[in-house]
Amino acid sequence: MPAVFAAATVTVSIAIGVVCIIAGAVYMYRGRMLLGAVLLIIGILLGGLSIFGVFD
Repeated sequence: MPAVFAAATVTVSIAIGVVCIIAGAVYMYRGRMLLGAVLLIIGILLGGLSIFGVFD
């Protein structure tokens, strides 16, 4: 049973990372560079790039 929760936690973490990366790109496009950079870094640390196949 704990393995199921661990898998769900990883999936949720990656989903939040992807949302942070997309939001960071949007904020940077709109001119809010600092907030966009912070969101991009948070998204990368949460593993958001793994869904795009960057580290495969």
